Amino acid sequence: MASASFCDPCSEANKSLTATKYCSDCEERLCTDCAESHCRFKAFKSHHVIDLSSIGSNILMSAKKNCNVHSEMILDYYCTDHEIVCCRACISNEHRLCQNVLPLELASNDVRKSALFNDVMEDMTHIITKLNALDNNRQSNLQSMEESKSAITKQIRAVKSKILKQIDDLERELITTLSSLQRKHEIEINKQKQEISQVLVNVIENKNEMDFLSDHGSKNQLFIFLRKEVTNIHSAEAKIQQIVSDSQEFDLTFDEKKDVKLESLGSLLEYVQPCQVQYKPKKCQQAQINAEPLKCILGFEKETVLLQLLTDGVKRLFSVSVTDNNKLLITTAASSDTKIYVYRDCKDYETEIRFSSTPFCVAVIPGTDRAVITIPSERSIQFINTTTMTKSDKVNMGFTCYGITAGRDRIYVGGQGGTIKTLDTNGTILTTIRQGSDEIYFMVYNDLQDHLIVRCVGKLLCIKVDGTLVYSKEVSGIAGVTLDRQRNVYVGGYETNNIQKMSSDGRICEEMLNKDNGIERPYGMCFNNDFTKLFVINNGCKSVHVFKCK
Repeated sequence: MASASFCDPCSEANKSLTATKYCSDCEERLCTDCAESHCRFKAFKSHHVIDLSSIGSNILMSAKKNCNVHSEMILDYYCTDHEIVCCRACISNEHRLCQNVLPLELASNDVRKSALFNDVMEDMTHIITKLNALDNNRQSNLQSMEESKSAITKQIRAVKSKILKQIDDLERELITTLSSLQRKHEIEINKQKQEISQVLVNVIENKNEMDFLSDHGSKNQLFIFLRKEVTNIHSAEAKIQQIVSDSQEFDLTFDEKKDVKLESLGSLLEYVQPCQVQYKPKKCQQAQINAEPLKCILGFEKETVLLQLLTDGVKRLFSVSVTDNNKLLITTAASSDTKIYVYRDCKDYETEIRFSSTPFCVAVIPGTDRAVITIPSERSIQFINTTTMTKSDKVNMGFTCYGITAGRDRIYVGGQGGTIKTLDTNGTILTTIRQGSDEIYFMVYNDLQDHLIVRCVGKLLCIKVDGTLVYSKEVSGIAGVTLDRQRNVYVGGYETNNIQKMSSDGRICEEMLNKDNGIERPYGMCFNNDFTKLFVINNGCKSVHVFKCK
């Protein structure tokens, strides 16, 4: 490797010439002659060649173009599906099925004019402003407490002058207590000031770095830096919110006793109120993604029948769910069939996973490679790795469980006697609630309202996660329930041979599919990840029908 003070191309030729320039695109230091030659070539005319003296080592490291996973590979692609910059090896290993992979040159095009650039700049400015305001607030609180201390000390001494020398000890005790209180809060506030200063310094450094890259860095460097800075901003915002939450306005007053007795001159009172500085984070947007209104589903068109009794052992299909890597998981409710069926790309049969007893319902944990199933006969749930399609930990629920759904950090299991248990994503039981006495067969979690949509026999319930009932609806038989992108509720009618849609508050109801569309005794149902298809266990639980959303 060439020394930091020598020209990189010359060093390759075993020459030691002092570097004076730096090419941001090539990431090479150049001597005067090499810099002039570099700028003359047509292919390099668009490169950013700047004075080496203006570059800090931290900037070169933060804009590094090598992949963190494959250090020998250059970052030259951007996957919009996963919002990550990656190399060719990453594409073949991790993003082979991704539909929206762009060359980095294309993804970073016009990055200085992008929403991402503007949002990150605004976020940095916003954070710096709030940190300065927080620091000023803490300093002001220190000054006001110092003034309060001075005023209270005068009050104490005024009372002291009315009393004989035997109250001197009480005076000293009060002043000592006052100083102790003031010191206690001073230590706390100074600690918060140190935290504020630390975050402020980091953000200002990143802001200076970004200003420099904006003026002198390459598009790729700036884009990579911006992607990384989004994470830093989220961390800074979380820290600010923590500081704001922990910050309180302290004040001290002196309650003078009207009838002074020798055992006391008065008492010191503390007044605490929330910090006057509040913080609301700004949301970062992607450079190459334009925000579009979410399209409502207006209807469905039957596409295909996916599964039609693979083996003689499949007697009754029950639930269906789609993993983050676009695989369809289908369970059965027949005691003779203890398998889950797996379809890759939601269309082609891939494999089966066999369990010790019949699995009932399956739910995918969003943003992970994990799913979880209920096993009623064992009063348990069991985790699945959706990448390797292998079984993992089994957790005893202590009751017969049927329905299951999951958010990003919680799992909800329902079943016998209206029981619902809340678990963390490791399977630890956190809370238990009961809603009525009916068995719960299907559940879906509404992450926007933090509600659970619960399906019992002839009944649909919407409840808060603490068990409070939001609304209740009469429905036909036992069948599945799912949500679209706008969190409208889709309800299957087992006896009425239809699927209805309700708004998230349960007020609007319209029939979306019926027997004319091929719906016959529907059961479990779910949408795919981009809400373009609806999968319905249909035909009296014997097959999976696929409907295209319009």
